[in-house]
Amino acid sequence: MLCKPKRKFSPKKLKFFSTLAVSGLIMLILSFFSGIIMNKALAATEKRYLDNCAQVLQGYSVGIQYYLENYHTYLSSIFNEELFEEDNPKEIQKWIIDNFKFLTQDFASVFYVDSNLTGYFSQGDIIDLKNKPYISPDNFRIASYYVSDMFDSELSDTPVFCIEKPYFGKDGRLKGILCAYIEINRLWRIAKNIRIGDYGTAYILDRSGKVLMHPDDNYIGKVFIPKSEKYKNVTSDVTAKEGNGYVETENHLGEPIDLFYARIKNCGWTLSVGFPKKYFEAVHTKYNSLKFMAIMVSLVALVLLLFLDTLISDYFYKNQLIDAIYDPLTKLWTRQKFEKEAAKIMNKYSKARFMLIEADIRGFKFINQNYGEEEADKMIYFFSTLLNKVTQEYKGIICHGFADHFTCLLRIQDVREAMNIFKGQTYLLAEQIREYDIPFFPKFGITFAKPSHNPQVTIRDLIGQASFAKSMMKNSMLLPYGVYNPRLLWKVNEEQTLEHNMKDALENQEFFVMYQPKVLLEDDSVVGAEALVRWNNPKLGMIYPDKFIPLFERNGFIVKLDFYVYDKVFKFLDEQIKSGHHVVPVSVNMSRNHNHPEKFMAEFMRLFKKYEIPPNLIQVEIIERSVMDRDTLCAITNSLHEEGFTVAMDDFGSGESSLNMLSKVPVDVLKFDREFLLSSINNKGEMEKKSAKFIKSLIDLSRNLEKKTVFEGVETEAQRNFLRSINCDQVQGYFYSRPLIEEDFVNFVQSHYREPQPSLF
Repeated sequence: MLCKPKRKFSPKKLKFFSTLAVSGLIMLILSFFSGIIMNKALAATEKRYLDNCAQVLQGYSVGIQYYLENYHTYLSSIFNEELFEEDNPKEIQKWIIDNFKFLTQDFASVFYVDSNLTGYFSQGDIIDLKNKPYISPDNFRIASYYVSDMFDSELSDTPVFCIEKPYFGKDGRLKGILCAYIEINRLWRIAKNIRIGDYGTAYILDRSGKVLMHPDDNYIGKVFIPKSEKYKNVTSDVTAKEGNGYVETENHLGEPIDLFYARIKNCGWTLSVGFPKKYFEAVHTKYNSLKFMAIMVSLVALVLLLFLDTLISDYFYKNQLIDAIYDPLTKLWTRQKFEKEAAKIMNKYSKARFMLIEADIRGFKFINQNYGEEEADKMIYFFSTLLNKVTQEYKGIICHGFADHFTCLLRIQDVREAMNIFKGQTYLLAEQIREYDIPFFPKFGITFAKPSHNPQVTIRDLIGQASFAKSMMKNSMLLPYGVYNPRLLWKVNEEQTLEHNMKDALENQEFFVMYQPKVLLEDDSVVGAEALVRWNNPKLGMIYPDKFIPLFERNGFIVKLDFYVYDKVFKFLDEQIKSGHHVVPVSVNMSRNHNHPEKFMAEFMRLFKKYEIPPNLIQVEIIERSVMDRDTLCAITNSLHEEGFTVAMDDFGSGESSLNMLSKVPVDVLKFDREFLLSSINNKGEMEKKSAKFIKSLIDLSRNLEKKTVFEGVETEAQRNFLRSINCDQVQGYFYSRPLIEEDFVNFVQSHYREPQPSLF
């Protein structure tokens, strides 16, 4: 009798029973640990809730700090160290009154407090402030500026607070305080511009616990005391005294809330944000009701998933029908999965607006090479968790592409609101990134789309647009993002064309010089000219400076063009002298790219000595807003003076620190930008009185400093007459003449020649 052979299982049956056995074992384990897992999940939810609330508080606090620092910056913008050092309160008051219009409209009043604690106000008032608690030298022992508590001002019908900037003399003693009143109701404008969630309510308290900002105006200026006996001790003055913390209490409507509060940085105020308790309690109720159901469903689902996974995955893998869905490093979607899902969303919400963001890490190749692939992967994972958290918060989708590249798609309501939220999130991201071991800086490319306006646009088109916007940022560290603009692509193509032709243009002498006359206002005689460069290309036609000068400044070609122009001007003057024509001094522009005084002077003098012209016929115009530091500008100016040339400061008054610049750079002439005149003319074409007074003060200042003055952009007789009435020396502009080619300029000079010829300088 033959023995029965041992029964053998087929591979499929063996896999089935092994899967079933593993599922049974997992069911037992899950049954034991499910309770623990659910409790931990609840605890994690509670912690996440508290962390999110604290993060909202922090973000709001940073926003308020930003606004207060902006007020401080506005106040600092009219700080004149030389004027304040002279300690003449009435002159300082006059300065404040003249410049008050240039400050933010949030300032109800600006005033100066001298060492005797007397206030000189922008309204013209002079008030004794000795007994005012918000004015004290003790306010500046720690901070560089001071934010006061709320109080009633003599000059305002509503409560105000005060921003104060101290001025310490050269001996280190407090000489005065520059202050601004801001009405308390301005805080609501700040609150509207900062998102704090759908249910949160923000309150701002001063040092004593008085309410500065509250949903109910009746509480402004009071200490808030809860109505319920349970929370009687949680008053706003107690909260303000503690400064930082979290407590359960109730709001002004008697609703229980979780109150988070923290001291605002560089300010004695306290920010509180309350979140209704009922929303967090609902989490507990939901967890308790779903706990048992979730355990049972998860166990059954596990068995089914394991079984189905065995059958389905075998089939799809054998037939190579599976696309990669998740990136193995970050666990985010792959680019392929993202594109499919994004296309579905855009088709489903065809009338909605979308914001697509491309993100990567600056200098990632350098990080990869210097820290190794393992550390680079850790950085990518860390960055992905931050991006994913923000994306999920705003219900968007995200994927990890190649290397350090990520892509996010968000459905938005309004472009402006979306950009404001994005800017706030980039600030929070930067704060979190600072805590990482290896320093790195992200950059973002942004594009917007509404499919109903352009049905042909695809998700790949949007990714390309965002990537292009990001590439246009170059290596600038000042702005972490770039926004796509279709005109940007046209501009790039235009600039590439100009760059492609610039070297040949210089060799072929396509650049030529035009001369705009300078006229002495005393007798309308021509006393000089400014050399202006133009470009005439055989294919592109006439190209004006606003098209190529900014480009050449960025790519450095402007340096070669400068010396080309100098040579043309020197040659022109030399020819006019030898021809016996009357000549006037010509000013040439020195671009902001000349950073080495010795190198500049060597090449400048080499060209100058090729010709026989006296140095008093050449004036060099430097730019106040140059990227050169003041020491470099000073060195170049002194070198030019030593060779007998004069120096003018072009566009004076359009920079950030004109008076400080003058104290360092000893120029001979101040040229005022045409914007001074354009912005000073009203709808009737007349000079505004305040603007006229301000311009006159600039001319008077120039005379006191023994500087000659030249105004650009004079186009009307009224402008000419006004400048003549305030004793401006010279002008140039279309009223007298447009820029002229050499021949026309020679004729213009000869026709306006007068004896004796006035000296320009």
